Amino acid sequence: MCIFGMTMSTPQTTEQLSQLSLVDLIDHIEATHHAYIRETAPLLIEYTEKMVRAHGDDHDEVKPLAQCVRELIDELTPHLMKEEQILFPAIKSLSLGQPTNGCFGHIGNPINMMLHEHDNAGDMLKMIRNLTNDYTIPAGVCQTWQACYRTLAEFDADLQTHIEIENTLLFPQTLAL
Repeated sequence: MCIFGMTMSTPQTTEQLSQLSLVDLIDHIEATHHAYIRETAPLLIEYTEKMVRAHGDDHDEVKPLAQCVRELIDELTPHLMKEEQILFPAIKSLSLGQPTNGCFGHIGNPINMMLHEHDNAGDMLKMIRNLTNDYTIPAGVCQTWQACYRTLAEFDADLQTHIEIENTLLFPQTLAL
């Protein structure tokens, strides 16, 4: 994975990730994808707010884009917290044969909530792609606009990978315990 031009030496393929224990897979998700969201989200908000100030009156797509990015970040922030503080510790406990300390009943309950939130994030990414014409940088725009679209494209790809790892590896393996 390439983050701001740096290559991270982490497992790249679903097959490689499927070989990890649930504990190691969770550690990978947190260290790679959650950390990336926390690092990049403030930058995306900064870019889109700057675009609104500079171009919002002249370009109809800028204000809805900024609003959609803000909504996505506002939904992802508590989502990460719920995963890290509730779901992931419960999965780690279950994978080690220990009881969970959760008050959520069956582990499928918080997993279903996360799946629903993943669907919502996917819908927001579709709206962002539509507003940006699939991150196509218009001719003659400022450097902030260019950086925003490049970062949004990278963010989109990382979030899709993140969601795929959880939906196709982490959650099914957990439910099979």
